[in-house]
Formats: sequence, structure tokens, C-alpha cells
Amino acid sequence: MVMALALSPSFFKPHCSPSPTNPISTVTAIRPAVILPGLGNNTGDYQKLEVTLQEYGVPTVVAKVSRFDWLRNAAGLVDPNYWSGTLRPRPVLDWYLKRIDEAVQEAKELAQGQTLSLIGHSAGGWLARVYMEEFGQLDVSLLLTLGHLQKACQGSLIKQGVSLIMLKNIA
Repeated sequence: MVMALALSPSFFKPHCSPSPTNPISTVTAIRPAVILPGLGNNTGDYQKLEVTLQEYGVPTVVAKVSRFDWLRNAAGLVDPNYWSGTLRPRPVLDWYLKRIDEAVQEAKELAQGQTLSLIGHSAGGWLARVYMEEFGQLDVSLLLTLGHLQKACQGSLIKQGVSLIMLKNIA
């Protein structure tokens, strides 16, 4: 039997207020989170997560992705590298990397000089890693990935066809 414990957002909020006599309790701003949708998902699929994070006081931005956008990946099918398992993320997924960058820029405005958290689901997780490698990671202090492989299975066209994970093998 599995049991879950649900804690309200107020459980995680500071229970003491800052004061001149208690400098340790100074309240610090919470870093914003950027949610990166997985393959075939769209921005709206993450609305509940976005609202939940905001209830906990985490400013949140979801990368703007539609289901139709994912059809762009079909461009990789005409590249012989796709069929040999050596296709690279760029240029096929440049559209997604641009969406990540737009969301990161929006979150940086909310961050007020602090770093960001990236939350990547499935393909969004490994594409977050591609983004950090290609665009730099100075603004990112946390990468949380959900439901994605950390390393691709070499030579697996099925993996490549399903999630394009073989595009980039970042260890």
C-alpha cells in the first residue's frame, strides 16, 4: 500500500519574520522556475504544476510550445544521419531551444538578479541540458529532470524516433 502526505504551501513558508535582532531569519527571494514541456506536450499541459509552484511562492514560466510545433521534428527524417543514429539536435530542434531561451529571458526578469531553476519533463529534460551546453548555464542553479533518460542507447532508432534522444548524448 502506498501512502502520500499532502502538505499545504503554507507548511513551507518561513514561520519567522526578519528583524534587526534576528538577522539570520532574513527572507530571501525564491528563484523562478522555467518548465520545459516534453515531446508532444504543450504549454497548457503544465498549468496545474505552474499553479502549484506559484502557490508555494515560486514565480513560474512555462516555455510556449504547442502540439503542432513538435511536427517540425519530422524534418530530421530526411537527414541520413537520423537513420544511422548520428543526428545532432541542431538545426532540427533549434525551434525548441529558442522557446527555452525566450522562457529563460522572461524568468530572468522575475529573478531580479537571482538564478533560475529549469524543470524539464521528458524531452524537455535532455533539451534543457542541450540548452545549458549551447547557451551557457550561469543563470541556472538547479536542473530538475522528470521522466527522461540521462544517456541514450547507442544505435537505437526506436529511441530516436520516439523522443529524438539520440540527437545529443550529454553525460
